[in-house]
Amino acid sequence: MSDDPYRQQPAPYGQPTYGQPAPYGQAEPYGGRPSPTSTAATNSKAIVAICLGFAAPLVGLVFGVLALREIKRTGEGGKGFAITGVVLGALLLLVVLAYVGVIVAFVVSLASSGGQMSGDLFAP
Repeated sequence: MSDDPYRQQPAPYGQPTYGQPAPYGQAEPYGGRPSPTSTAATNSKAIVAICLGFAAPLVGLVFGVLALREIKRTGEGGKGFAITGVVLGALLLLVVLAYVGVIVAFVVSLASSGGQMSGDLFAP
């Protein structure tokens, strides 16, 4: 036995020492290496698409389509984000267009009646 003070001591209770992988089926000890995760980077246009899908539906829709094309070409992650951006952008764009259509129809109706509202809605 050596008197080397820097020699690594065996781990207590059968735990693996630092730097060695844990046996199959056991968790890594504190300070061990992290478990492997997906290595595919998330496409940045897909993230922009899902964020702008709420605030600017047309831009979110465009970025979502661009992200889907880029993901297909490069194999990056984020396909779910891109699809969500496209769906959100399309749905909210339809809502905005319907709202604008109702407003335009109301203004046209008001203008064609000479600015007078019919009915007892505004009567004193």
